[in-house]
Amino acid sequence: MLLQSITVYSCLLITMLLFAHNLSLKSSHYKTVSGVIKERSFWHFNTIFPLLLFGVLFGMRYDVGSDYLSYLFGYTHDIDVSKGEPLFDAITHLFQGLDLHYVFYFSFLAFFQVFFFFYAFKKERYLFPLLVFFLFTNSEWSFWMNVIRQAMAICLWVYALKYIEEKRLWRYLLWCIIAFLCHYSAIILIVFYPLLRSGKDYFKSIKLQLGLILAAFIVQLVFISILPKLGVAVDFYKSILGTDAYANSYDLESLSESFTASEGTGLIYLIKIGLHIVIIIYSTKLKNFYKNKWFNIIYFFFFFGLLTTYIFPVGFISLTRPFRYFYIFQTIMYAYFAFYLRRNKTPQNRLIYVGLIILFVGIFLLSQITATEDSHLWYQFYFQQ
Repeated sequence: MLLQSITVYSCLLITMLLFAHNLSLKSSHYKTVSGVIKERSFWHFNTIFPLLLFGVLFGMRYDVGSDYLSYLFGYTHDIDVSKGEPLFDAITHLFQGLDLHYVFYFSFLAFFQVFFFFYAFKKERYLFPLLVFFLFTNSEWSFWMNVIRQAMAICLWVYALKYIEEKRLWRYLLWCIIAFLCHYSAIILIVFYPLLRSGKDYFKSIKLQLGLILAAFIVQLVFISILPKLGVAVDFYKSILGTDAYANSYDLESLSESFTASEGTGLIYLIKIGLHIVIIIYSTKLKNFYKNKWFNIIYFFFFFGLLTTYIFPVGFISLTRPFRYFYIFQTIMYAYFAFYLRRNKTPQNRLIYVGLIILFVGIFLLSQITATEDSHLWYQFYFQQ
């Protein structure tokens, strides 16, 4: 199963990389015969085919993602697995009503996620190969296959960010509402419009950023030490998220155990901390290189996501749910950082770039090698169940 898993994921990654590379060679705009500059359409074979391939392959999976079997059982037994999110339920009922095999259902959900993710960057096609690369090697895809509803909301929201850049409040609100209809937690995303509408760079100072990261680790230590005294606060948190489906996951004992299970997250965790510090040190250069409001928005969420990651370690799965909207920006920022290094070929940048690629290829392979049958990570086709 391990060999099959590595083969399937690698073949999909390489295929998508080839198409993405071909797309990256073409500008997002072109000049007509009359001299008019027009935006190149996103809708053509080289763009849609690899996204469809992603959807079909992950639609044909079986038991990939911890929640996969719950979604499968709900679909095949006509049971709603959501918390009443209307759009997600409507999609599910549509496929059930058409009496379609669950492969079509999961294919659509996977395509939905990957389409909106790449559609958000349709004006930055030069970034596509690196987005594909880190989507797989940083295991972003595994989150999509697990927390399906929230992942759909996240990808919708990443697309909606362009309306903050363009100062189009009502369109941003509309897409946030659509995301909310996939996962209720998306309601928190509305607050970011007034914060980012002006394009202000909230994290200009490198020293300030490093200080905040250090503070985040200190807060984490304090939080862990006082966790046993937060029973009332945790109960209130459970009441907001809904206790029926997840009651056992949100009590103090489960929170403590979830962190203990992930404590000592190892060398890769420490290396990623080092990588994030390097990106922070490069942040001024990155902002001067890209020099646009869009990148400032991306960097804001990248750094905000780092703070929440280090305050609430990944082991606190329940508590980190509201902050998982920001974790995707690590994958996105790795792509921006790698592209910067590739375009600015100093000896130091070349060394960092090569090291970055080797590191994430290693992480990708290691995640497969160290996985077990219970990790819901190894790829198997539905007909192999």
